Amino acid sequence: MDTPKQSQELVAKIASDGKGPITFPILSDPKHAVIDAYGIRNPKFNGEDGEGIPYPTVCVINKKGEVTWLVIEEDYKKRPSNEEIRTALKLSGGK
Repeated sequence: MDTPKQSQELVAKIASDGKGPITFPILSDPKHAVIDAYGIRNPKFNGEDGEGIPYPTVCVINKKGEVTWLVIEEDYKKRPSNEEIRTALKLSGGK
């Protein structure tokens, strides 16, 4: 839901740790078009300052632009393990 400027500030902040820059694009979705397209907008925040906050989601998209793996959680503390993500990447043709 961040604006492009906020996204660029985040990229700069992450790069300032001395471990290198982010080498992939960061999504800016201030009008919530992408989270709405994926159906991951958390309705708990509708009409509030945080409107447009998505559910925590991990998505693997192949080179054809197809979603090959999707995990949506209501609890932000629950996330797929790195091994689960690696397996999903391998199955989708990634490395």
